[in-house]
Amino acid sequence: MEPARRGLLDGLTAPFRGLGFALAHPGILPWAMAPAAAVVLLATGLGILGFALAGDFAPTPVEPWPGWVEWARGPVAWAGEALARIAGALLGVVLALALAGVVTAPLLDLLSERTEAAALGHVPPGRPWSMFAGDSLRSLRGAAFLLLVQVAVLGPLFVLSLTAVGAPFFAAAGAWFAGFGAADAALGRRRIGGRRRLRWALRRPGFVLGVGAPLALLPPLLPFAVVGATLAVLSDAEDS
Repeated sequence: MEPARRGLLDGLTAPFRGLGFALAHPGILPWAMAPAAAVVLLATGLGILGFALAGDFAPTPVEPWPGWVEWARGPVAWAGEALARIAGALLGVVLALALAGVVTAPLLDLLSERTEAAALGHVPPGRPWSMFAGDSLRSLRGAAFLLLVQVAVLGPLFVLSLTAVGAPFFAAAGAWFAGFGAADAALGRRRIGGRRRLRWALRRPGFVLGVGAPLALLPPLLPFAVVGATLAVLSDAEDS
């Protein structure tokens, strides 16, 4: 398979391939538990908070409406509030994935390393503390930058999502960033520069979107999405 041809279906199945790979290599599982727990806590808290607060941003239909459609004003207001709350919950989940990526960046880095070692069939070499600290700082810096970019992009899209027209764009962007965050853990660990990582993702928009879509529904899949993305990066390196 050519690297650039990875598509949506490859991405959608990547977290589940990662889960299957981790179950087949139990030594990987302990490295996935802490990131999964962090995502559960953050996604639950921020998802509920976003759902609760987003109702205040829902547009209120101006009254009065013409008599023959007045009956629709109540349902339209209810639908607008429901849409806003769903968007708020999704925003909370996406931010939780990003925050978990920042908090657990060194662990995701190690998880990707051990995935690669298991896939290639060798034991990862030990790293001196000085190198581990430098790699961890690099992972944290990359994850923090990605978080800032997400906030800058998703903020305006969240406002746009309060309309029926903007909601799909917000959902797609949130899923894409979630997928890119998972892939970024694998790409950054290989010391691929920021521009090359972005080009890698932009050449595979369907794949990255597919990786992120299951995360929006099942946030604890994040570490297994990292495993699946690592396997995809390895496969691309072999094909190139």
